[in-house]
Amino acid sequence: MASNGWFLLPLLVFIQLPFSSTHDNLATSSVHCLPDQAASLLQLKQSFNFDFSNTTLPSWQDGTDCCLWEGVGCEDSSGHVTALSLRGRGLCSQAINMALFNLTSLHHLDLSGNDFGGLRLPVVGFEKLSLLTHLNLSGSGLAGQIPISIGHLTSLISLDLSNHLFVQRHEYLLLEYVGAVGTEFY
Repeated sequence: MASNGWFLLPLLVFIQLPFSSTHDNLATSSVHCLPDQAASLLQLKQSFNFDFSNTTLPSWQDGTDCCLWEGVGCEDSSGHVTALSLRGRGLCSQAINMALFNLTSLHHLDLSGNDFGGLRLPVVGFEKLSLLTHLNLSGSGLAGQIPISIGHLTSLISLDLSNHLFVQRHEYLLLEYVGAVGTEFY
């Protein structure tokens, strides 16, 4: 019986080799960031004040591939922005810029450790991010109630609204009720 297992091992390695090289070719494809995605990210950048930041997002330049920008991740096959992580960069803004909600292919969004000036979360916009699985807005200087639009993010696996986001207990219950059951609250 053991000899049959050894016979199949080289066969499996042989079968997987062609698929591995194809996958590598996809990873190095020439798909670039879509122009509307880059424009939305540049609008978001313009909303930040960099006076006390540890970055100015220097790679975020018009005419360059936004998939290569600091904190940005893209889907290899389409060029859609699927991840945005500006965690702990010390960025300051008077609001979450609505251009963020044009990035409708986002799965991961992390704006934690930045300063949004104690303002409220936007009432509308989050519902456009229906593919979002991870949302981290902790320590970002936001205040007020959690907008119902976050409750419509039924794909959420992780939600972190800790530190500096002043909410009331019934808002957590509301999120659980509208479909975010199983979401982690920190």
